[in-house]
Amino acid sequence: MNELQSRMIKMAEKLHKKIYPCALKTGLDECFTNNKDFLFFWYNTEDHSTHVITESLRKKIRNRVKV
Repeated sequence: MNELQSRMIKMAEKLHKKIYPCALKTGLDECFTNNKDFLFFWYNTEDHSTHVITESLRKKIRNRVKV
């Protein structure tokens, strides 16, 4: 799991306290999807609803180049 994925999981935990893998996934590290320039983190909460957090990969790559 990379730094961005860890940060997205922490953000979800701040928003919802308890989070769980969605669908048939067994770990939170399996709940990421890449689509074009975005990373999606899908997760469930205690009420069994599904949520998603997105981050732009383009922005992260651009920031790395500047450093």
